[in-house]
Amino acid sequence: MKESDMYEPIRNILSAQGFIVRGEVKGCDIAAINGDVLWIVEMKLSANITLIYQAMERQKATNYVFVAIPRPKKKRGDFSSLQSLLKKLGIGLITVALDSAARQAEIILFPKDGKKQTKKTDAIKKEIFGRTTDSIGGTTKTAINTAYRERCVRIACLIEAKGEMSAKTLVQLGCEKDAYSIISTNFYGWFKKIAKGTYDITDVCRNYLSDNESVTLITYYRMKASE
Repeated sequence: MKESDMYEPIRNILSAQGFIVRGEVKGCDIAAINGDVLWIVEMKLSANITLIYQAMERQKATNYVFVAIPRPKKKRGDFSSLQSLLKKLGIGLITVALDSAARQAEIILFPKDGKKQTKKTDAIKKEIFGRTTDSIGGTTKTAINTAYRERCVRIACLIEAKGEMSAKTLVQLGCEKDAYSIISTNFYGWFKKIAKGTYDITDVCRNYLSDNESVTLITYYRMKASE
């Protein structure tokens, strides 16, 4: 079993309640928004002190924090003690039936109620709304499709489809206003200056567009660029 095996069942149960769900957001395994309400879920294959610490850290962004673990075979003993601890800390609990073919998630315990709005809340919400595609929560050693990476892919696909262009033209074609900043910072090494104010993509970028783990994201923006 892997932590990432719990992501889809949890995403399904949250989506069914009207949440926009994204994995791996600003260090959170799962972040979900419904209106002004932000839920955060931290996943582990077993309940341990690290999981509790992570959940308590996420409470700086929202009161609606859950921990998620595989469904235990026995719901007494340690599991009952875990629920008592989580209640005292105001943390919710989700279990996932990884031992079943259905692999359904169940909300066992809700966290304390009440909205919280901090800079961390705003940063997480901004990241969620800045993404078109999702990353699987609980994954490791895999590039996460952040909102920033998505903006870079959008620029790269436009240049790939239409040829060298300026940041001003990119914005006119629908890119964010920070297009020039993205190109000039060139965090991924994807862009190169051809002439004053005119840019092209590098071989590093072309390799990424042709052989990568973000095929869904790239296909989407290639389609948009061809419109």
